[in-house]
Amino acid sequence: MREFRVSVLIFIICCSFIGCKAPSNDKRTANNTTKQTKGEREFQEYLDRKKNEYIGKKIPAILVKTLKGKTYDLSKMQGKIVLLNFWFAACKPCITEISSFNELQDKYKSKNLVILSVGTDKKEVAKKVVDEKNMRYAVVADRKDIAEQMEVSTYPTSFLIDRKGIIRQVFIGASDFDATHAYTEMKPHIERLLK
Repeated sequence: MREFRVSVLIFIICCSFIGCKAPSNDKRTANNTTKQTKGEREFQEYLDRKKNEYIGKKIPAILVKTLKGKTYDLSKMQGKIVLLNFWFAACKPCITEISSFNELQDKYKSKNLVILSVGTDKKEVAKKVVDEKNMRYAVVADRKDIAEQMEVSTYPTSFLIDRKGIIRQVFIGASDFDATHAYTEMKPHIERLLK
């Protein structure tokens, strides 16, 4: 029960900071700026610790079937670079990222990048988003179990996995609702793995 309460508390804290921006140079009271900076710093430290838990580890065996019926086994995708994304329909930053993922898919598909987006919503909800947003990459629905297996508590979360199945980068949450944010943040890491 204690673990559940801690998980819920972490989830609430994480969700409250998603999309927060660093304070600008506008005139604020010293106390307000200090509190905001401290909270943002603590959240960033939490995210950094979480990322470090994953980086350098092999992706576990995960078998999924997309909405289009294609099956992926992450333990057997050696030779491909995989961007494993976790999302849900009511998550504004998750939806905003879609255009970036479409661009990354278009740009790097021929270079063996596979974007695999694991949604936690029911199939009908996910399918509606896929159609409305023209998602051009592999989408899986109704798989909260995989999010739990990967200990995803902040959305969106994406894992960049190299050709050997090793997690090389983790992108947790969104610091900006700008549709190009995910593209500009992830592109250099993808290109590094392509070399």
